[in-house]
Amino acid sequence: MQPVVLINPFEVPAGEEERFLKAWHEVAGHMRRAPGFLSTRLHKSLDPQAKFRFINVAQWESPQQLQAAISSEAVQKLLAAVSFTAHPALYQVIAE
Repeated sequence: MQPVVLINPFEVPAGEEERFLKAWHEVAGHMRRAPGFLSTRLHKSLDPQAKFRFINVAQWESPQQLQAAISSEAVQKLLAAVSFTAHPALYQVIAE
């Protein structure tokens, strides 16, 4: 089975960058230890006015493993404390 790619754009209000980055690093630390995790990269827009100033791109072995990681009690506690709007979706590479 081909890995899946999570693309997750975030809306982060001006002045909230440091709080967002701290939260992202905490969640990413838990996700990295989860079965099926392959990689993650956080991207920051060069345009400070962009709607999606941060975009996370992560690879997972399967949608089920990603869902299991997100559903863990530790990750759910971290996500409950985060108030940033996210727009996650799963993708597969279809051309290179």
